[in-house]
Amino acid sequence: PAPEVQQDRVNQAWFTTKEDKDTLHGKGMKWRQGMWSKEENDLLNANILEYCKLNNISDPNVIIFSMTKDERKDFYRTIAKGIKRPLFAIYRRVLRMYDRRNYIGKYSNEEVEQLKALKEKHGNDWATIGHAMGRSASSVKDRYRLLRESCQSGKWTADEEERLSNAVHEASGTQPGESVTGGISWSIIAEKVGTRSEKQCRSKWLNYLNWKEKGGKEWTKKDEIKLINKIYDLNAEEENLVNWQTLMSNWPSVRSPQWLRSKWWGLKK
Repeated sequence: PAPEVQQDRVNQAWFTTKEDKDTLHGKGMKWRQGMWSKEENDLLNANILEYCKLNNISDPNVIIFSMTKDERKDFYRTIAKGIKRPLFAIYRRVLRMYDRRNYIGKYSNEEVEQLKALKEKHGNDWATIGHAMGRSASSVKDRYRLLRESCQSGKWTADEEERLSNAVHEASGTQPGESVTGGISWSIIAEKVGTRSEKQCRSKWLNYLNWKEKGGKEWTKKDEIKLINKIYDLNAEEENLVNWQTLMSNWPSVRSPQWLRSKWWGLKK
């Protein structure tokens, strides 16, 4: 199929599982991931306002939070026009943009304690926790993630590194020495490590341990020049279009796609 036809399939699909994504990748379909660009946000807003105008609706919040699924059945597929992302990603972006509960403000000490108690009771049911606290699901989830930052800090012990390695390879079904840079639930990894936060585990793995296990080489000035040339040769219109996973292929001094992207950002400063 033509690229534009394939793209229509992607932004009209609600796929969320790894199996769904792998199937579509196997058919040659591609889509954007990660941070939304200003152009994408502007286009999404324009699509939403256009939909409201055509349907004589004054406030998008009515569609997003008040209408039933049947009443707004064509909403997300319509506003996806021109956006190279699956519907579920667009749906989540819209909720973050329009849910006023995302902008209530700083959590009080009492709210933090309430959040801890609700997490103990409801687990990862962030929608229920958010409803009980009068905040959005994404807000309480993000705030709880920050609470885990109070974990142990400083140099990692050999035992911690071993627990991290075992947890990552168990979760990904890989063996030590095999590179793992995606598809990992860092909340689960952090629980198995026990002494470090999700952010600490992710950073330690992607910026060091993954590279160390596969026998990676040190990054040099020659690598910086190589990176600049590779980016230049891509002639990409936006950085969001750069496939960092592909870019790091057969490059032993690169620790992970995320690490390589950070290197690029550092070079631009």
